[in-house]
Amino acid sequence: MRIITKILLSSIFLMILSFSSCKKDDKVSPMSCNLKTSSTEFTEESINVTYKLEVDGDYTVTSFYYYDETGKVEMQNPEVPQNFTVTLSSQKKMEAGAVGNVTNGYIKVSFEATAPGSEYKSSDLCSQSSN
Repeated sequence: MRIITKILLSSIFLMILSFSSCKKDDKVSPMSCNLKTSSTEFTEESINVTYKLEVDGDYTVTSFYYYDETGKVEMQNPEVPQNFTVTLSSQKKMEAGAVGNVTNGYIKVSFEATAPGSEYKSSDLCSQSSN
C-alpha cells in the first residue's frame, strides 16, 4: 500500500510540475502590412472610382495612396476610415495601397468603379488575430 501511495503522490507531483511549466505568451507582436490592390486601367472615356481604407482592432496606418486625375496621391498618417470618389478621364490607372501594422485586427484597401457594361474591383487585406 505504501508503494502505491508513493507512486500516486509522485505522479501527482509530476503532473503539477509539468502543467506549471506551461506558460502562455499573451504578447502578440504587430504584423507588418504592405497592401496594394491590382493596378487596373480602364478603357472608358471617364469613370468614377470609389477608394476605401478600412481598419478594425489594434492597428497603425503610416501611409495610404490612390490615383486621381493628377496621378498618385500619397497621405502620411491618414485619418481612418477613408471613403471617397474621384472622377478619372485622362489618367486611366486605378490603384490603392497602404503601409502599417496590425495586432488583433485588420487593414483593408480597395477600389470599385462602374461604367455602362463594365465593373472594376480590387482589394487587399492584412489581418492578424490571436485567441
